[in-house]
Amino acid sequence: MSKNSPENLPIPRLEKPNALKSYHAGELSPLDMWYRELRQIPKLDREEEAKLTKLWAEEKDLQAAQRLLLGNLHAVAAIAREYRHFGLPEMDLIQEGTIGLMKAIHRFDPERGFRLMTYASWWVRAAIHDYILKSWSIVKMGTNKMQRRVFAGLKKAKHAIAAIEGRLDEEVANEYGISGSEFQNIAHAFLQRDVSLDTEAEEGGGSMVMALPSPDAHPEEQVIAEDWSSHQSGLLHDAMANLSDRDRLIITRRHLSEEPDTLKDLAEELGISIERVRQLEARAMKKLKASFDVS
Repeated sequence: MSKNSPENLPIPRLEKPNALKSYHAGELSPLDMWYRELRQIPKLDREEEAKLTKLWAEEKDLQAAQRLLLGNLHAVAAIAREYRHFGLPEMDLIQEGTIGLMKAIHRFDPERGFRLMTYASWWVRAAIHDYILKSWSIVKMGTNKMQRRVFAGLKKAKHAIAAIEGRLDEEVANEYGISGSEFQNIAHAFLQRDVSLDTEAEEGGGSMVMALPSPDAHPEEQVIAEDWSSHQSGLLHDAMANLSDRDRLIITRRHLSEEPDTLKDLAEELGISIERVRQLEARAMKKLKASFDVS
């Protein structure tokens, strides 16, 4: 990375309560003090911003980049506040968004004719999204492309309602080419926080860890479970053998893979519409269910 890059600029941060001597220690939190300092920074009008972006683009003037950074921190803070409901420190969200702004300044082309934040807002949100994905759970879950798309969509009111209340979930899920239940499973992974096993149980007293069942099953239960699993696997194998190659592919990739394909993925691979894939999947599942019922 070049030294003449806004990504090398120090991130504006208020490290200690006494960083601003005019404030009395203990009266304001570091975040409140940061916002008070931010309000002293003037926003840039279109003409001044155009001049600064040109200086940066043509001369790599780091002072111009610094002024662009400071002049747009108001917008970064506003975007960061949209994600406070995830329970992460707002100052951390702002810091990550600032990193996204730095990257945007580095890549911004003033000749395109629009304001810096019109372009930079995408970089700011991407940086915050990545931070939340990494920080949301101490038990790391997979973050594939579909999970990132669903997470990014949760900032929309309709998507949040679908995830939290279960309304409109099929309509929203259709935008991603997945089922309503798949959308709910992905969305709930982001809406539920980790709970410490040392947390006091609601009933009976003691900690939650004391209420956990033993991980070891009774020997008789193990034998029964293994026999049942073997029986079910045999039934599934026989039922799958009665499907066509295309139907078997759809069921395998949609229901028997660690990372299931979306309807859109299969539609593109098979050269048919998403709705046609949905119909074939439903028909194949109906055949499988009939095979199990007969058995």
